Amino acid sequence: MEVHHHPHVEKKGFKEYFFEFLMIFLAVTMGFIAENIRENIVNREKEKHYVENIVADLKTDTANIALSVHMQNLLLKKMDNVLKIPVEKLDKPSMQDTLYQNLVPFYASSWIFVQNNNTVTQLKNAGGFNVFTNQKAVDSISAVYYYYDSWIKINSDLYMKSYEKTADIATQLIRLPESIFSFDDTTHILIPIDNKIVIQHNIILFEQLYSDIRFQKGELIVCVETEKEYFRKVERLLKFLQSEYDLK
Repeated sequence: MEVHHHPHVEKKGFKEYFFEFLMIFLAVTMGFIAENIRENIVNREKEKHYVENIVADLKTDTANIALSVHMQNLLLKKMDNVLKIPVEKLDKPSMQDTLYQNLVPFYASSWIFVQNNNTVTQLKNAGGFNVFTNQKAVDSISAVYYYYDSWIKINSDLYMKSYEKTADIATQLIRLPESIFSFDDTTHILIPIDNKIVIQHNIILFEQLYSDIRFQKGELIVCVETEKEYFRKVERLLKFLQSEYDLK
């Protein structure tokens, strides 16, 4: 009968098992660290890319808001010109012409500032500012955009409501001709230039119109002031972001 002998297997000692465990642990740990480093690098690149786009949006805002404030101030002057005309003298053709030339620019159109929020909207859709490590930058950016939503947008909505009331009364008093138009010198709004303009001399409606114009003027002044403050906030934020992220 053939006898089978089992090969002798030398048992590993504790030190060998520990060394193998240590090597596996170090390999997993280094892989984890390397992945974290790679992810951090990717996130920093994303963060800077978002900041660059936000800076571009804000620079567009500063240009748009400067134009908006300029145009709104022109409309305010037109409102003042109308309010200087005594209601009791609006039966005179010369006064009616002055009224018309100054009234049409701010009742035929409105002017409000709209923020360029493309990048921030994209950030929100992508999960917010989770890739940002600079919390001060996040807080500063959020504060500026919050100011727009809580002040400028709300006041613009109120202004538009007052504008609609003025336009409603004005259309009851003025019948616009269907003829040749020209551009107003200051606001560049089309105004009819022939003599077919008909203004109804209704003292009650004109008193209501003047009241609505004063209210609209007040709302527009608030819009101008909040937009100026927004402009200042944006300028400070731009300087901060350019410094923090070493942007040119």
